[in-house]
Amino acid sequence: PRPSPSPLTLAAAAGAAAGTAGVIAYAAIKAATDRQQSVYSNGEVSPALQATGAPHEFDRTTAGNRASKQGVVASWTRPVVIASKGLEELAATLRKRLGSEEFPEAAGPTLSVEYFTSKDPNMKFNWQRVVGRKIIFLFDTVDQSKLFEQLSLLQALQGFAVPDGGDKESKWKTYVDQGKYSWGRASHITVVLPWYRPCQMERTSRWSLSDGKWTNGDPQGQWLDVPTAQYLARLLSTPGSVPPLPGPHESLDGMPLNPLWRPPLELLFVELHEERPISHSVSDLGATIRMERFVPYFLDKFKARKEYAGTAKTFVLFPDHGAYVRYVDSVVNRLKLDADHILYIKKSRVGEKTEIEQNLFYETGEEDAEGNKKGGQKKAFNAGDDVLIIDDFTNSGGTLFGAVNLAKGMCPDSSGLRVTIFVSHLVAAYDPGVVENLKKKLHALGSQTRFVTTNTIPVTTDLLKNDPQCQVVDVSDFIAELVH
Repeated sequence: PRPSPSPLTLAAAAGAAAGTAGVIAYAAIKAATDRQQSVYSNGEVSPALQATGAPHEFDRTTAGNRASKQGVVASWTRPVVIASKGLEELAATLRKRLGSEEFPEAAGPTLSVEYFTSKDPNMKFNWQRVVGRKIIFLFDTVDQSKLFEQLSLLQALQGFAVPDGGDKESKWKTYVDQGKYSWGRASHITVVLPWYRPCQMERTSRWSLSDGKWTNGDPQGQWLDVPTAQYLARLLSTPGSVPPLPGPHESLDGMPLNPLWRPPLELLFVELHEERPISHSVSDLGATIRMERFVPYFLDKFKARKEYAGTAKTFVLFPDHGAYVRYVDSVVNRLKLDADHILYIKKSRVGEKTEIEQNLFYETGEEDAEGNKKGGQKKAFNAGDDVLIIDDFTNSGGTLFGAVNLAKGMCPDSSGLRVTIFVSHLVAAYDPGVVENLKKKLHALGSQTRFVTTNTIPVTTDLLKNDPQCQVVDVSDFIAELVH
């Protein structure tokens, strides 16, 4: 005969149908069974814990404390998507893709951010909607005035005190000292960074002052860059707080209090400019780092268009060799193009200036006797050819439009050459004026030239909507596939 199901199994089954109420019901039963492993509300350690000789103090280290697997509740509940105002439109679409719970306006928001008269943030979150749940946090790095608010919320999701209702009589002032509170956490947190604003500040240079101007050409320079891309990643990866002493009397999510269980934390970067320095910079903090390229996903969509010209007439052009190295394998795998259809432009730096060679090059994948890459030059295009120019981001579009003009100059009938520019992130200095200037340059190239980007930076890409030569690709489906 089969054994009878445990109370936990029954609670899990009921919770799957009951949504948030089921999470709390399950956690209450689990907490009761684990109570002997916890710290009592009066500050004493339970007899079971005393027998182990374990210290009363909560372990503040990350190693061995941050879990590698999500909490039990997350396996049968749908994820909760949270975002700051700048990414709320993307978050709304992602919720639909993931089938997340929708709450009526009368039920109040999951996250509320208001401001005191001093302009300091006054933040609240609905703990019942996040406890024990898988959280997808769309993190906005564009609006830097919101960084502190988002980092604070990220800390709260990793561990928060819920005062007992009876402490209302003291205006919530005594629950900590008396241990009259419960401890809640998310079950798993994925921080999605659609665009990582400090991505180009991943390393440092030596600088000197010469006649009041900065130069990095002096090997004895006494100033250093602060590599903010690394340090923001570390702030994002910082583990949550420990419970205040003497400690909570129960766990709301059914996970251990002592040793303190911390939810897994994952940082998911979309099309990050430089991956390795960022990944290594947080290797001691126990967070999982995922670097996901959007370009392969876009190439599949590009090839699926009814206007796709086929392998014989399609060419992919990169504005520099770095982009070529970054994406050439994706182009080969997704579009199956021959080597002489995958092109790049050579750049060279002379002093403080960058010079662009007005030729298009390709590599065959072979090496000569000295170990140099074999290759050749593309001399001309024909009417009916289709050129796809790819880069990860752009500020002014100048390099990309220069590549368009170079390609058009190699076609006897330039009006017959179709060109698509694709960038994963439209930075445009976060300036509407720059976006408008980019559109003017695009229109001057004629209707056969299109500009395609994604909605990772809504402050710029919202300005492209309704332009007949522009397309903004929604990344919600892409993100949904990654976090589902």
